[in-house]
Amino acid sequence: MTDKSIIHAISGGLSGLVSMALTYPLVTLSTNAQTKNIENNNNNNNEEIKKLTNDSKLSLRTLHHEISQEFGNYKDNTNDSIIKIKLIKLQIILKKLLLRFKFILSYCKKYYSGLESALVGIVAVNFVYYYIYNIIGNYLKRGSKNSLNISNSLITGLSAGIVSRVITNPIWVANTRMTVNKDSSSSTLKVIYNIYQNEGINGLLSGLGPALILVTSPMIQFTIYEQLKNLLIKFKRVKGLNTISSIDALLLGSFGKLIAILITYPYYTIRARMHMKKIEDDNDNSFKLFYKIIKNEGINSLYKGIESKLLQSVLSAGLIFYFKEEMMSFVELLINQINNKNISIKKITSKSKNVFRK
Repeated sequence: MTDKSIIHAISGGLSGLVSMALTYPLVTLSTNAQTKNIENNNNNNNEEIKKLTNDSKLSLRTLHHEISQEFGNYKDNTNDSIIKIKLIKLQIILKKLLLRFKFILSYCKKYYSGLESALVGIVAVNFVYYYIYNIIGNYLKRGSKNSLNISNSLITGLSAGIVSRVITNPIWVANTRMTVNKDSSSSTLKVIYNIYQNEGINGLLSGLGPALILVTSPMIQFTIYEQLKNLLIKFKRVKGLNTISSIDALLLGSFGKLIAILITYPYYTIRARMHMKKIEDDNDNSFKLFYKIIKNEGINSLYKGIESKLLQSVLSAGLIFYFKEEMMSFVELLINQINNKNISIKKITSKSKNVFRK
């Protein structure tokens, strides 16, 4: 790997990590909507949340009632009794705050089921994608004045997308199941291993068909981004600037992602449905499932959760491009320092060897 490829890959992976962590609740909402399992899978969680909600609603009357039960009706106003009453009030208020805190944690926790697998997946897919994209892009840029035309952008995005989707598909199968089943106790590796044990390699590759079709989504996004970026750089060269700012990258990346999601969203729904299907179920391919959803549920079912997906994708894409541009210089500086340290260590080692020889 060249240094530039490493820099792009690491920057892309880290920026994906940050954006996924910030927008993951929206991923959960869209995934649940796509798989239609919100009500079925939330029953147990809802019972616990209802209990915590009721317990956390302790009114002032409840405070006085519990105090009277504990100490009886105090008629004396001695300092000891007043202090005891204040201490009990403080204990009950703290209990109320603790219950409310537990309620908030339990309510929010369901929106972060599968976060670990999503973070692993986004780092892996972005690392592979940016690495392949940069290598192929640099090769195609030769003799083209250091910029990609539309056809080269499509080829680069398609190649990078296919490789990254195939490599990371098992992680996203595990993520979908952990998100929909609200499974936060198992690790990503454990879920992947269980899928392999019960369903074989086919279980880990479920949804790969629509995932490969969805390669067109980042391809469309990056094509729009590259072309708008080239136009913006040409415009800025008039003012003596040769690069775009992080804010420019955020806006261009968000716009490209918006157009890509609008075009390809039905296959996000199909992929999520296929991730949840067991091997012993109907082995419909993506086109059969596409037809079955339209026939049985209507075309609107293909677009369930699109609102949260659009918001998440646009925010995520903007954050990825923003942080990637910001991290590029940091990662490059870090790699240069590591390389310089390695060079100095080699020099010290060679000098010490020469001393011992003498």
